[in-house]
Amino acid sequence: MGRGRYPARLKVVPPPEELTARYLHVWPGHMLYAHAEQFPPLSSPGLFGNEQPLALDFGCATGDLVLALAAASPDRNYVGLDIVAKPLWRAVERAAAADLRNVCFIQADARLAYRQIPAASLAMAYVHFPAPLLRNRQRNQRLISPILLTQMERCLAPEGRLSIMTDQPALFAEFQTLLLHHPGLRPLPPEHWSPALTGMIKSHYYQRWEARGRPILRLEVMHNLRTASDG
Repeated sequence: MGRGRYPARLKVVPPPEELTARYLHVWPGHMLYAHAEQFPPLSSPGLFGNEQPLALDFGCATGDLVLALAAASPDRNYVGLDIVAKPLWRAVERAAAADLRNVCFIQADARLAYRQIPAASLAMAYVHFPAPLLRNRQRNQRLISPILLTQMERCLAPEGRLSIMTDQPALFAEFQTLLLHHPGLRPLPPEHWSPALTGMIKSHYYQRWEARGRPILRLEVMHNLRTASDG
């Protein structure tokens, strides 16, 4: 999800039809709400026609993270999801330039897209530098929310992971509090975090906030095979 005026400043045009067909799925909210059955499952079989492990980046903007990961790991599939069109157009340009076959993008509201994700279908999910949306009237639009953790308990495969990054201490503290109510998700110690995300791959927002001296707060959690019901 874009923050500030960055997405609006992008000088980009809609991709040509052949690239849209290859890389970009547009899921209008009213259609996704009323006719979800008309859209494919958000899964490797549904979007790529194979069974490779799938990673999903919520609020991917121009796709920095998933494009780098897709290029480095052709044996995995990557999906970037964002509600704003222009950053996704840039992401499609970059995917086509690199001729990546294991990445695609979805323009949709994450709160509606959750229902398209089959249970236990995600190997990895990312929520990196989401817009904080701290005003009360904005809170129902936030990615960091109880519904995110409820859906991750459902959608992550056994030992699948959710990676959180933010420059907002209040938002990070809220995520940690929410996590206490979701025993299906277990925080991992830093030495077990994904090495590709530790200094190797830094998105636009990572570099932007780091350069301004903001703290980069990070946590990875794993889908726990043992839940509260196991005692």
